[in-house]
Amino acid sequence: MTHDTQQDAKPDPGHLALATVLVLLGAFTGIWAASGLIAALALMALMRICWLEDNINNDLYGQDQIPVAYRNTVTWRGNILRRWLGIDPATDLSDHSPHQLATLMRAEVQIWACVLLGLTATLTAQFGPFGWGGNLVIAAAIFVVACRRIDKLVVSLAHCAAGRALPREKLLPARQWSQSDKDGR
Repeated sequence: MTHDTQQDAKPDPGHLALATVLVLLGAFTGIWAASGLIAALALMALMRICWLEDNINNDLYGQDQIPVAYRNTVTWRGNILRRWLGIDPATDLSDHSPHQLATLMRAEVQIWACVLLGLTATLTAQFGPFGWGGNLVIAAAIFVVACRRIDKLVVSLAHCAAGRALPREKLLPARQWSQSDKDGR
């Protein structure tokens, strides 16, 4: 298993800007979008996060090779992009380890989380049940959590840009990597 634990991937200022824009995008969506659209987007994002977490934990982490189903999906997507949009994707999984693919998925989870936390902060400030002062305090706390997610996303994006896998403690939540130690992974 090739799992790079070096943490010397240098963050790019563009990664910080992108992560910040994602939080602000979620916040502004909460201000301007219709409530039905917000609910649909939030539900879609939560389902995507759950699906990606399941793939990281059950299909990729601790594996020596990327499963065949993932390779087939990348080929299928490439065919669709070439036929419908005329785009030739340069994604080839043959030179990626399962942990590198899991790092890409972790970055996507963090992207969705940044957007959802920005959205939640705005919605809490607008519609929370604790009066305007209480709502603002709770919304500010949620916004601080969103800003902490920015740091995690920047680290993940730096590893993705460098072609490295995240270390285990950043790839899996703490409760799961302590369990994987017990399981011998």
